[in-house]
Amino acid sequence: MAGSAGLGVPGLVMLQRATIAEVDFSRAAFDLLAPSDCVFIDCDFRRATVDRRLQPLFRARRRNVFRGCRFVGADLRGTYPGVSRFEACVFDGARLDGWNAQTAEFVDCRFAGRIAHVRFYGRPWGPGAAALVPARTVNEFRGNDFRDGDLVDVAFLMGIDVSRQLWPASDDYVRLDRIHQRLTRGRAEMIRWKDLEARGEALEMVQAMSFRYMQQNDVVARRVDPEAATSPDVQRRVWETLSSVL
Repeated sequence: MAGSAGLGVPGLVMLQRATIAEVDFSRAAFDLLAPSDCVFIDCDFRRATVDRRLQPLFRARRRNVFRGCRFVGADLRGTYPGVSRFEACVFDGARLDGWNAQTAEFVDCRFAGRIAHVRFYGRPWGPGAAALVPARTVNEFRGNDFRDGDLVDVAFLMGIDVSRQLWPASDDYVRLDRIHQRLTRGRAEMIRWKDLEARGEALEMVQAMSFRYMQQNDVVARRVDPEAATSPDVQRRVWETLSSVL
């Protein structure tokens, strides 16, 4: 480990501009870890629970970078990725529920297993976007492998290039370009549906998608999201309509 480190109070590990390599954090015995502007290389977070001890990992104002780190089976629901950058990290089986990755970057990472209620952003977004150190206007997001992922209510937003990621081959997922043109034309088709209940559900779904994909052109989504309010039959019909209008 290179860089500066110190203990402010008993059990508190403070790191600044340090390089930490091949450390097993799943067995760490400290009370609180507070790194800033650090690089973690080939570190092991397998089956770790990111609770109060590890939350500052992702919350530093000066971002921490994780290269080749393993988050396999880790429970990351107690935090969010903040301004972190992840390169060639493995998230197989990790619990990411509720992650809103507005200012995080992911390059060549692998995601497998159930991934639920997650938002990835291609540009910095939200309250912290204007205060990034160093400042940037793009979240790098490329080379990520979702082929073995079970995506439930997962969205790729704000300019993410879906052509630069790897996606599940299953027909359970749909990938469409020019989503806003499709939504406009699809809505005109759905207004003519005879089934009033299905039509109402479809138009609500289209309205929500228009807002969700406000600054996104190409989309990848689950054809039938098991946790969506829209009925499965209507979800299928909406995606079929959007696929056929252009």
